[in-house]
Amino acid sequence: MAEEFKILSFSHALVVALCVFLIIYIPQIFVGAKKETLLKVKFMMVALIFTFQAFELYKTLILFNEPWQNALPIHMCDFSAFALVVYMLTGKKIFFNFAYFWGIAGAGMALITPDVLYGMPSVGYLANQYGHTIIILGVSFGLTVFGDRPYIKDIFIIFGWTLLMLIPIYLINYILYPLGNYWYTFEKPIGNNIIVLFLPDAPYHMIPLIPVAFAFMLLVYSPLYIKDKRNQYHSKSI
Repeated sequence: MAEEFKILSFSHALVVALCVFLIIYIPQIFVGAKKETLLKVKFMMVALIFTFQAFELYKTLILFNEPWQNALPIHMCDFSAFALVVYMLTGKKIFFNFAYFWGIAGAGMALITPDVLYGMPSVGYLANQYGHTIIILGVSFGLTVFGDRPYIKDIFIIFGWTLLMLIPIYLINYILYPLGNYWYTFEKPIGNNIIVLFLPDAPYHMIPLIPVAFAFMLLVYSPLYIKDKRNQYHSKSI
């Protein structure tokens, strides 16, 4: 039987560690692989994303018997997944940038602080960990195998698009209320996370959440920034 989810539980730490290991290690296997192999990798990622999206519909509507208003694939992590699909099929870098910032920030947070009531081995918990791992794995492939990456200007581009997309998301949530709550604009998510623990009660949580989201984008970009600075330093010292 699944127990109530506890963010500091050993089982959750073990699952997160396994997910991070797979995200880092699997792309390393394909570094330097032939074009035919890399094409198969792209189709594999697309297939994984679509099959998981189909399972999410089944889980929400059939297993959990929730209304269709709660099953629309318009959460930020859904957009990350669809951006990855377009990136894998077209190679257009703008879609990788969306997946990078939305995926690592959003899916990374969901991986560490899942929006679930029960932990291992509940369907909701396992689906959450698996689905968000796929998203970050796709980003890892883009960085490690396909050699794509964002730059500083892309932070502002993606953040600007994110703010624009809040408008239709708010409208959809207003129409569906009290169901829906996509991007958690009307109500806070359940569980232990930054939004629940540190931000004011809904709907005022959205006011500080916007600068917090921008700060997370900066944090997500920081490893690349540090890498660039190190490369500049080494190139000057040669």
